[in-house]
Amino acid sequence: MEPTLSQGVGYGIILGLGAFFALLMIYVTYLQNKRSTHKTSNADEFTAASRNIPMGLMVVSIVSSWTWSLTLLQSATESYNIGISGSWWYGVGGLLQVSVFSIVAAKVKSNANLVTTFPEMAYFRFGTFGHLTFLFCGLICNVIVSSCILIGGGAVFAAVTGMSIYAAYFLIPLVCAIYVVFGGLRATFISDASHTLVMLVFLLTFAFLIFTKSDKIGSPGKMWELLTEVGHQEPIEGNYHGSYLTFRSHAGGMFSFKSITTGFGLVCVDQTYWNRAMASKSSTTSRAYFLGAICWFIIPVSMGLVLGLAARACSTYSDWVPLTDEEVSAGLAAVSAATYMFGKLGSTLILLMVFLSVISSFSGELIATATLLAYDIFKKYLAPKASTKKVLIASQVSVFIWAIVSSVVATIFNKIGITLGWLFYFLGTATCGMVFPVVLTFTWKKLNATGAIFGAIGGMGLAIMVWLVTCKVYVGEINVTNLSNEWVSFSGNITALVMGGVISIGFSLIKPDNYDFNDTRNRTILNEQPNEIVDEESTSPSDLVKNTNYDKEIKKVAVENIEVVSDDLPSAHSIEFEYLDRQFKKYILYCIILALVIAVIISVPLSASPYIFSKRFYTFIIVLMFIWLFCTFFMCVIYPVWESRVIIWELLTGKRIGDTSED
Repeated sequence: MEPTLSQGVGYGIILGLGAFFALLMIYVTYLQNKRSTHKTSNADEFTAASRNIPMGLMVVSIVSSWTWSLTLLQSATESYNIGISGSWWYGVGGLLQVSVFSIVAAKVKSNANLVTTFPEMAYFRFGTFGHLTFLFCGLICNVIVSSCILIGGGAVFAAVTGMSIYAAYFLIPLVCAIYVVFGGLRATFISDASHTLVMLVFLLTFAFLIFTKSDKIGSPGKMWELLTEVGHQEPIEGNYHGSYLTFRSHAGGMFSFKSITTGFGLVCVDQTYWNRAMASKSSTTSRAYFLGAICWFIIPVSMGLVLGLAARACSTYSDWVPLTDEEVSAGLAAVSAATYMFGKLGSTLILLMVFLSVISSFSGELIATATLLAYDIFKKYLAPKASTKKVLIASQVSVFIWAIVSSVVATIFNKIGITLGWLFYFLGTATCGMVFPVVLTFTWKKLNATGAIFGAIGGMGLAIMVWLVTCKVYVGEINVTNLSNEWVSFSGNITALVMGGVISIGFSLIKPDNYDFNDTRNRTILNEQPNEIVDEESTSPSDLVKNTNYDKEIKKVAVENIEVVSDDLPSAHSIEFEYLDRQFKKYILYCIILALVIAVIISVPLSASPYIFSKRFYTFIIVLMFIWLFCTFFMCVIYPVWESRVIIWELLTGKRIGDTSED
């Protein structure tokens, strides 16, 4: 597609708007350091936000970290290719995994409340080999995710403004790194909130304009008519009657499996999601993940219903410029629709949406990977005796290291023809083998080291082998294009997920471990001295240190480091076992209900029925979309501000609400 904006606009948005957000986050960090007790000079504040993020900010951060350029672009592309079911299945693929993390998060707070990375937990349970295995898989995931974010964002900037795609690959990470290195994880949370506000406003703007003002569409009924017409002109092979308005779709069914398996690998192996679980308050972490999943779901679904289907509907007009296969794979269907219907306004809005999603999600990847590099490489192997201050410096340096690495990797991928869609399909093959080993490490005491290590390595290795063999046998030749074939990528995804589970659980059932999670509670890699587990009723710090007995029936525990007590270390605290256990069981039930409703009760009848959406039913779906978007706007914008109103006032004024005294 031809650029509609100048290169100067592209550079101006990245450098100008990026600099604005960087300065804003730096100023917020300055106020935080000056007027609150949370200082970014503290390693635990920098990497884990002192583990006290409130629920509202957690919800918006989960939504933002899961809304990367792939979410906006690929969901619209799937609707463009498959029809109305495309973005729905993309949404289901993320909804289930993030909601399941609400279950895992309760066990994180119960069994490993002071760990900062998931490989750190593997070290405590399985030793050095287990730690290196989990670390390797975590870095592989972060490489792919970071590349997806940059490749998607760079493609949009290059297509809309004509600027160098390689300049975008390097400038976007630089902008993110500047404010992350000053503010740490908490800065990314605040950035998430501001970016999500703008993104939701723009998404609602697109929806209103397309369904009320556009001279090309203008109403849900007109959209339905255009989609019906294009279904007759260019029917989709494998869809019921070739229609874009049916869930009965061969491609849609295949994509549903790939989306669900890929989502599990991404959520469970991406340190970004573990960062948020560890940074949240214990009392609200499960609720935040569950609500975050529900709020996020409507964003990809709306992108498909609004821009993905609009691109397909507008293809009936004679002045529509058809998209090439390369442009579709790059995720440009939504961009093309916005530009075609609204000209430069549409191009600018979609460019800003993508840019904000990119810097928001990429900043999360920066701090997550920097934590892996600082804690699991620098502290664990390069400088075991390093102070928390040096670990903090290592984290800050690692932010810039990962920004450069990500830029280089994205450049290499682009040079060899790896697109956004290709990486999305490969992501499950590379990461799903780790799903069961990682999750069970935090939740199942019978998991042994052999099962965890060989489940992770074996799942990934077998998946890549099956992926390559299937490509050779089914398609006939192994090349970049053929490796993204739907059956080829599906074979790799499902093999990784299933075999990772079979190997890890199988070895553990043959020779089950009986791990005592007291060994990982209130323990951090920053201080590897063995912890003493004591009764919370001990009356003084000295009693805590002297008391070396503990009762396994105690439901709350506290710990004090034996040799060194440092303000820079995460604060040991009591663990509310009974409450967290109730949360664990409750959200298992909630997740089962959610999965049954979304993935079975709604999806299966629609997919099995020989049904094409009527105009009235399609209009009903669009109305529901608007209602859900407004509910998400309330939960992600209004509620977090209201919840944090006291803190915001104190940061801005330096006074508590009701305090009229002069400085």
